[in-house]
Amino acid sequence: MTEKLNPNVITLLRILLLPLPCALLVVNSPLTRVSALVLLSFLAFTDYLDGAVARRYKKVSAIGTLLDPIADKIFVTSIYLVLVHLSYLPFLPVALIIGREILVSFLRIWFPEETKVQKFAKLKTFVQMSFAAFVLLFATRYEISELVKFGVWLVVAITYLSSASYFLNSLSKITHKSIPSGFVKSALFLFYPVCLLLIFPFSGKLFWIIIVALDFFFFKKGLAKSSPSFAAKETGGAVLSILGILLEKTLFNKVYYSLWILLGISVVKDGVKSLKFMWKLLGF
Repeated sequence: MTEKLNPNVITLLRILLLPLPCALLVVNSPLTRVSALVLLSFLAFTDYLDGAVARRYKKVSAIGTLLDPIADKIFVTSIYLVLVHLSYLPFLPVALIIGREILVSFLRIWFPEETKVQKFAKLKTFVQMSFAAFVLLFATRYEISELVKFGVWLVVAITYLSSASYFLNSLSKITHKSIPSGFVKSALFLFYPVCLLLIFPFSGKLFWIIIVALDFFFFKKGLAKSSPSFAAKETGGAVLSILGILLEKTLFNKVYYSLWILLGISVVKDGVKSLKFMWKLLGF
C-alpha cells in the first residue's frame, strides 16, 4: 500500500489542507484548538512521511525537492501568524522567523547549490512545528508568558543558526565571483514580502489576506529552481497594491479595500499561475 503513495501528492496535500486547522484556530475555542492541534500534528507527520516514502521506494524527484521546503515555509508562516493574531505569540520574533524564510527563498533563486536543504534545516522545521504545538497546548494557561516569550526567541536563534551556512556560502560566491547579472535588481522583490509582514499588525480581521499573499509568494518563489525565469518575474501589480495599502492607512488610518485588491492580485499573479505551473511539473 505504501509503495503506491506518491510523495509529491503527500507534500501537496500538506499545503492544500493547511487552511482547515488555521480556520479552526481562528474560532479559538477549546474544542477547535484541540482539533486544530490534531490536524496540525498529522500534517507535520506528513513532512516525515513524504521523505520516507520517496527514499524507501526510490521516488525522489526534482519537483519533490522543490515542494518540500515550500510546504514547510507555508506551514510555519501560516500557523505562526495565526498565533500572533490570537495574541499567543509576539509579532517581532515571528516576523524575524518569516523574514529568514523570505531571504532564503531569494538566495535559492540565485545560489541553488549553496542553499541546498541540510539536516540542520530539517531540525529547525521540527523545532518550529513542535513549539507551535506547545503554544497551542498551553495557550489559555500562559498566553505570552515569560516561558513562551523565551521559547519563541530560542526558535528565532535556531532558525538563523540553521541558515548560517546558506548566508556564508552565498556571500562567498558573491565575494569570489562577479555578482550574477540581474541579482541586485531582483533583490527589489524583497520589498513586497517584507511590506506584507510590516502591514500584518494593522490588517485586523483581514489578517488572513496577508497570510494568503505570503503563502502564494513562497509558492511562486519556491519554484524558481525549476524555472528561474518563471519565479523571478516581478509582481508589479502586487507592489502597487502595497503602495495602495500604505496610502489607505495614511489617509484613513485603516486598511480594508486595498487588502481585498491585494488578495485579487496575489491570487491571479502568484497563486493561479504557480498552481498551473506546478500542475505541469507533476504531469497532471
